[in-house]
Amino acid sequence: MTVAEVPHRGASLVPGVHRVIRQLDAEEGPYAGALVIRGESVAVQIDCETLAGWAGWGHAGDEHVAGPVDVVRRHDGHDVLLPWCTERIGAFLGRRSVAEVAFAAGELTTMVASLLRGLGELCRADGPAVTGDWWLTDDGRPMFVIGEGDDARSATWRLVERMQRDCGDRSLSRLLGEIRDGLQKSGERPGMPVRQLERWEAELFATAASRPLRRDVHASEQARDLDVARRVVPVPGTRREARGGGSDHSTERGPRGAVDRAMEWARHWLEEGRTAFEERWSRRGIKTRRDRPPRHEKAHSDAVTGAVDPEPRRRGRRLVVACSAAAVVLCGGLLWPGGATGEPAAGKVRPSPAASRSSAGSPTTTPTTPTSPIPAAESTDESTGSEDPVVAARALLLAIRHCAEMGDLACSDAVAAGSSGIVEALTGAASGEKVPELAAVDEYGDVAVIRVSSIAVIGEGPAPQQIEQMVVVVRVNEKWLVRDAYDVADQPG
Repeated sequence: MTVAEVPHRGASLVPGVHRVIRQLDAEEGPYAGALVIRGESVAVQIDCETLAGWAGWGHAGDEHVAGPVDVVRRHDGHDVLLPWCTERIGAFLGRRSVAEVAFAAGELTTMVASLLRGLGELCRADGPAVTGDWWLTDDGRPMFVIGEGDDARSATWRLVERMQRDCGDRSLSRLLGEIRDGLQKSGERPGMPVRQLERWEAELFATAASRPLRRDVHASEQARDLDVARRVVPVPGTRREARGGGSDHSTERGPRGAVDRAMEWARHWLEEGRTAFEERWSRRGIKTRRDRPPRHEKAHSDAVTGAVDPEPRRRGRRLVVACSAAAVVLCGGLLWPGGATGEPAAGKVRPSPAASRSSAGSPTTTPTTPTSPIPAAESTDESTGSEDPVVAARALLLAIRHCAEMGDLACSDAVAAGSSGIVEALTGAASGEKVPELAAVDEYGDVAVIRVSSIAVIGEGPAPQQIEQMVVVVRVNEKWLVRDAYDVADQPG
């Protein structure tokens, strides 16, 4: 063991020998202290006085029992360097179980053999029984840390039992069961035969060759469980910034931008409603023509009874409903307060009568916007029952937007039973600055995956960002519902 003298804590006699990386608190490992560089590795540097009477002082140089690695001299005392333990082995086993990644036979050999060697090092110390817990160091080495916890043998056989339950190799599972039973029975005796530990270790290596532990396994997390999905806020929340003209996008996110977005949404939903309406009436028209009597018989019957063909009356009713829907959208834009658009009243320039006459005299072409002859709610129901999952997904986004505005997080009309967090995850796509782009990724009969590309403001950022999400829809009782939603970057494993 070498001793280096330093003038004060955090600085060494030779610059860079034990350079401090950062401070570790008690929740980051078994020791709270400074994480320092020691050659090509790292260690935890703490005051020796905090470890007075610690049983680990007798395990300096052990490979699987935590003990002092080095001692650093200060002008007012000494510090000790200890191994950097990063994760409890119990937590490591739980993380692999949640991720559903089974241990290879070689990994189990490495883990259990290290536990047995640690017990052997504790037995050779010839001291009283110690308590503590098993940890993994920064380089993946199992190490017993003396301190609070169970006695060493009890902590060891419990870990072996957990690994034995998840072991898929029959011969190795049988050997792990034998080791577990042996450690349980030895707990009733004061000592542990070292020869028995060595025999078990030899049988482990004979069963499977040792291999390093795989520690880069983490459980996948769905997008609706992340904070970024909960921080997505609707665009109208930035109206104050739009009125003050504080950003380049203030005009688009202001009241005028809200009107433009409402008109754009209305045009799209009217188009979807018109398509669904035509499909429904085309199917109904075919059925009507099949049940209708021949034309010459109907003409004779009309001549006798004075009846009139109801087809013109249906066309008139459709025209009235379509005109009403267009009038509602137009009035919504016209009735918006002029001062709320962010444009000064004095800046409005009215055309002169001559210019008006000139404009009226020149022929212009005005594009017509298709309108839907049915209400929005009925259009949504028809769209969700459509055969095309993309059309249904667009209608479901509108329904989810309505649920978000009403505070209905369950949204049973658009979300499948048993799914949660869908409204929060799709709030950004449903209330973005532009109509989201939908594309079918895959379809399996009554299950389809839709890619949704939208633009929304995330958190308190000034600029909108593009969101790419995958939406899984299922068809239940002739109606499409959202089953799951997740970001493209966080697809479930």
